[in-house]
Amino acid sequence: MSLTQSIAYAAIKKAKGAPIRKATQNIIKQVRNFLWKSLHNAHCIGDFWTHIPECGDRGICQFCGVTEDLEHIKQVWDLAKDLWLKQYDHWPVLTLGAILGCGLAFISDENGKQLPGASRLFRILISESLFTIWKIRNDCVITNNGVSLTLKAIHNKWLFAVNKRLELDHAMASRQRHVLQTWTSTLKDEDKLPENWLRVPRVLVGVEPHQPSSTPARRRGRNR
Repeated sequence: MSLTQSIAYAAIKKAKGAPIRKATQNIIKQVRNFLWKSLHNAHCIGDFWTHIPECGDRGICQFCGVTEDLEHIKQVWDLAKDLWLKQYDHWPVLTLGAILGCGLAFISDENGKQLPGASRLFRILISESLFTIWKIRNDCVITNNGVSLTLKAIHNKWLFAVNKRLELDHAMASRQRHVLQTWTSTLKDEDKLPENWLRVPRVLVGVEPHQPSSTPARRRGRNR
């Protein structure tokens, strides 16, 4: 039997795309795109600006005076660490490779048993934190002409991003057990919440907004 256009079209309609990996589903599409660009050096950072007239200074860290790259702009991860330690005893060592590969991370207990909730929380915290840092960096370098945001602004931008991610999980909890395993012990006033807090209209992570301050945040680089 020869292959006709109708037969070929019918076969195409029946074909199914490759399933999305479960680990990938833990990270929202916008952040996945950011991580993909990071792995392929596709961000407008560092040497990218060298040959663009009147933009060369954007490739240099305003605080350290060295060429800026993705590793250089890593900030202290105290907020993510503090939230993590509300539920777990040990905060993993973060290298640039571990951060960019967070979608593949698996957390295990002392017996080597994988912890799905911990693994999912780690992927979410790391990816959302890095993406927030990137947006803060862009605000500083491009929008604010090198003027750093205050500690209050950085704190609250991170808190807003993580709460939005929790809100998304809360609203789309098709697998309640996974969401409960991920966020339980990290929530605000959790002792007042029911065991299945997904029934509560709105919940927040257990990190308070930063109190008013005019102190600018100095971005830490390799030479600081």
